[in-house]
Amino acid sequence: MKTKVNMEVEIDVKKIVIEVSLRGVGGDEDDDMPTDFPGLNEQKTNWKAVIDIDTGQIEGWPVGDERELFIKVCDAGIYTLFDAESKQIVQMDGYVPNGVVPGEYGDYIELEIGGDGIIKNWPTSPDISEFFEA
Repeated sequence: MKTKVNMEVEIDVKKIVIEVSLRGVGGDEDDDMPTDFPGLNEQKTNWKAVIDIDTGQIEGWPVGDERELFIKVCDAGIYTLFDAESKQIVQMDGYVPNGVVPGEYGDYIELEIGGDGIIKNWPTSPDISEFFEA
């Protein structure tokens, strides 16, 4: 016999991957991204960052490159949580999960990135509950 059951399990979330399509690159708009921003694809249409969920450290960030990022993603992002073995736990798309990704209203990503690649305004206690809401 097969049946579905709800079971509470403990998981060890290690990383969040943010992938967003950009509305503008290199222009003068507030939500445009500079063309030399680390993590942009070759076409300058998408941005991707792999971030340690506990520390806010962006993987592969160029040393000494201090930046601020303020973009409106218009419900067009993909946010994925991974465990310590780099196995995908859960993925959501659309609104920005602002309990873990700094920003406002589910539409904005606002990051203050230090020259060491650590996001200065990363939450001290990231809230990932939005990933598991039914």
